[in-house]
Amino acid sequence: MSGNPYFLRDRDRNKDLSPRGAQRAAKGRVLVGAGWALRVAGTVVGLLGFFAFKARLKDVLAGSFGDTFAWLGLLGWAAAVLAGLAAFFVGRLVVVRGKQHTADLVVSCDSLAGTRYVLYLRPFSNDPEMAALNNDIQGGGANLENIFFVSGLTHEEALVRRFRQFGRVVAIGRPGENLPLPGATRAYLPLDDWKGTVSDLIAGAHVVLLSAGPGPGTVWEFTEAIRLLPPDRLVLLTYCDAATYDRFREAVAVEYDRRSRTEPGSPGTGLWPPLPSLPGYPPPARPERPRWQVLLNGGRKRLRWDFVLKGLVVFGPRWEATFIRFDPTTLKLPTVWSLRKLVKRELQPVQDRLGALDARS
Repeated sequence: MSGNPYFLRDRDRNKDLSPRGAQRAAKGRVLVGAGWALRVAGTVVGLLGFFAFKARLKDVLAGSFGDTFAWLGLLGWAAAVLAGLAAFFVGRLVVVRGKQHTADLVVSCDSLAGTRYVLYLRPFSNDPEMAALNNDIQGGGANLENIFFVSGLTHEEALVRRFRQFGRVVAIGRPGENLPLPGATRAYLPLDDWKGTVSDLIAGAHVVLLSAGPGPGTVWEFTEAIRLLPPDRLVLLTYCDAATYDRFREAVAVEYDRRSRTEPGSPGTGLWPPLPSLPGYPPPARPERPRWQVLLNGGRKRLRWDFVLKGLVVFGPRWEATFIRFDPTTLKLPTVWSLRKLVKRELQPVQDRLGALDARS
C-alpha cells in the first residue's frame, strides 16, 4: 500500500476513518435502480436511433440530397443516438455511486478469523484506475452499436468476480475515504499497528492477491506474504506497466535482503523462504499486425490498447515464478468474444489450482 495514509497527523488518530457513517443504504438502492433504468432506456433509444440513422443515410446518399426533411430526419436520429449514449453512460455512473452506498464493510478484522476469505492488497494509488468502468469493446475496429453492451462493472468488480469463488474478497480500505469503492469488501485498519493487522490477515487468508507496485507498503506486503504463505496461495497481479514492474522487482530484492537479515523468518521454521526470481515483463508477441489483419481491424497497424490487468505471476512449490501474460496481440482478429476467451483460457489453470487448495487451519 504505497503512499500509505496510515501515517496521519496526531490530531487525526482518534477519528473514525471508516465511511460507515456516510453510507445510506436506501439512497444506494434508489441510485442503483435509477441507474439501471437510464442504462436500459439509453440502450433502447440509442440502438433505435442508430439503425434508423443507417437506414435514412442510405436513402439520402441514394439521391435525396436536396430533400430538407430527409436531412432533418437524419439529424434527428443522430441526436437520438447521442441522447441514448449519454443516458447509458450516466446510468453506469449512477449505478456505481449506488453500489458505494450499499457496499458491505468489515466491522472488525477479528471477525475474519476462521472464515474463508481472499485478501486483495494493492497500492492505494491504483484505486482511481480500478474504480473506473471498462469502456473497451474490442482490440481492433468495432461497430458503434456494440458500445451499448460494454460491461457495467468497474475493473475491481471484474477482478472480484474472477476470484470470489475462493472466498469473500476483502481489501484494506483507504482511511478517510468518503465511500468505499465497489468491488472487494472493505476493512479499515487501526492507524497505530497496520503492519501487525495486515500480517495477521495474510496469514489467515485462503488466497492473497497482491497488485505489484514499487511503494514501500506494497513491497513490505509482498515480502510478508513470502514469509508467511505457501507459494501456491499467493498471486501477484500486474496492472502496471513494464517500467513500474521492474522498479517493484528491484525494491523487493532490497526489502527482502533487509528483512531476512534483521527479522525472524517463517513462524514454522524461523527461516526465510528463498526470494522468488520474478520473471521479466513479457513484451507483446506481435507488436505489429500483418497487412491483411490491419485491413480487417480498421487500418490499425499497431496495438491500440492493452488489458487493464496485464497478467499474473504465480509461484511453484519452491517459489518458482511464472508470468502469465494476457496478450491481445496473439489474436488474429480481436473481438469481444475472442478477448474474453483469451482471458478465460489463461486464467483457468490458475483458478483450477486455487480451487484445489485445502482450507486454512
